[in-house]
Amino acid sequence: MDNNNTNNTDFIEGNPMPYSRLNILSQHIRDTNDEIVHVDKLQYDFSLPALQGTNKVIQSRMCLVLLEYKEEFVDVPVFAQRLRRMCKDHFYNKRALSCRDPAKQDRINRRNRRRNRKEKKLARRRNMLDRHKRSLEEDFPTAGMEMLLNRKYTSDEESDDEDPTSSLISVLRPSYRSNNANRFLDRLDEMHVANIRIRRHQSSRVTRSIIPMEQAVPKELPRWMKQ
Repeated sequence: MDNNNTNNTDFIEGNPMPYSRLNILSQHIRDTNDEIVHVDKLQYDFSLPALQGTNKVIQSRMCLVLLEYKEEFVDVPVFAQRLRRMCKDHFYNKRALSCRDPAKQDRINRRNRRRNRKEKKLARRRNMLDRHKRSLEEDFPTAGMEMLLNRKYTSDEESDDEDPTSSLISVLRPSYRSNNANRFLDRLDEMHVANIRIRRHQSSRVTRSIIPMEQAVPKELPRWMKQ
């Protein structure tokens, strides 16, 4: 059995939880465990099975607290069962991390940071497109705007710093994208930055360096998005 499995279709029979909803619930689980560790001073005992001793106490407390989020996940069938399975998987994941080679874990952490930056960037751009689509259509062709906001067409971002918000980030921009497509995506990013500055009264500390990356040209993208 793979105790590190994060495929949400494996929890129980029934409709799988959407990936984004799974992420939200997983974050609630991590936050609750952190609070138990720092406030209640309880730690997992990896010499014991998941549901014995202190481990059972911790997971029972986590489930009790997290059941309060049930109304937030009304679209999730048999929420309590899924929650118990995810709390158990949290124990297995923490146990695996405790045995992992530090160098390997560092590579995984960097990969996860790159993936998270890409997901957040996509969410920001989709939000700006929803809010400003009418004004954007005055400057750019309408065909394929939503299509371009897909993970497989989004630039990867790399940074060796643990805090990418204050570091230089290298943006690996696909070489097939046209100037018009790049201008469109840059406009969405500028709209987001302007919105953040208005709400927080501050400027962005992120510095990005553009690096062209050779990639195959996707045939399905509209002509205006390709070189």
